[in-house]
Amino acid sequence: MIRLVSGPRERAEFMDICKGGAFGCKLRSVALAYGFERDFARFWTDGGASYCLLDGGLSIAGRPWNIEESREFLDVLGPGSVFCERGLAGELKLEISTEGAVMAKDLPAGEPRSLPPPGLRETHALLTAAGMPMDFEPFYLDMSHRIRHGIALALGEYISGELVGVAVISAVAGGEAVLSALAVREDCRGRGLGTKLMGAVERALPGHRLYLFRESGRNREFYKKLGFAEFGRWSQQDITER
Repeated sequence: MIRLVSGPRERAEFMDICKGGAFGCKLRSVALAYGFERDFARFWTDGGASYCLLDGGLSIAGRPWNIEESREFLDVLGPGSVFCERGLAGELKLEISTEGAVMAKDLPAGEPRSLPPPGLRETHALLTAAGMPMDFEPFYLDMSHRIRHGIALALGEYISGELVGVAVISAVAGGEAVLSALAVREDCRGRGLGTKLMGAVERALPGHRLYLFRESGRNREFYKKLGFAEFGRWSQQDITER
């Protein structure tokens, strides 16, 4: 049965399900950053899957014990979107709007080395210019909170003191991490700055397994050259389109 995470037993179960894997790292980082008692973040578990509703978007890690119950849960909850493993989306009969590959790389061990993060206003502007539009205030509030609590990282690449590239790691939990954005200013592309940024990520997170959710048709060869391998499939659907 799907249960709201409201006590120590459910919390332990939720976190245990989220150990290992890109989806689990994503959900676990939310719980570590904000805890289980915020109005804007709610959590459920059914013993086989963990569910997290954050700002209207539902993410799922693990495998539900009862697919029919999970379908009914989604219908009642009515999230704005559902993000989960591609095979699970098929079992839940979701109409996929976006999908792609989960890629992973085990980073070499060593001592962590990173510089102070770039300004989040400049980071947001660069990401938006690179085709990743997002509202500034939610981005700033979330990332600043996560960075302060060691759950996220932002790394920058500069030319003549000006920020020209950024890498954003939005989730760090239990020896795993999720790279959520990598962007280089358009007039500075083709100079190897993306590769340099990924080197900075590796130095900042030695010994971690690094995941990314690559959208179909984008940057496959770039990440393969850096040593990433496909580790599964992800999908997202806007429930309003059902």
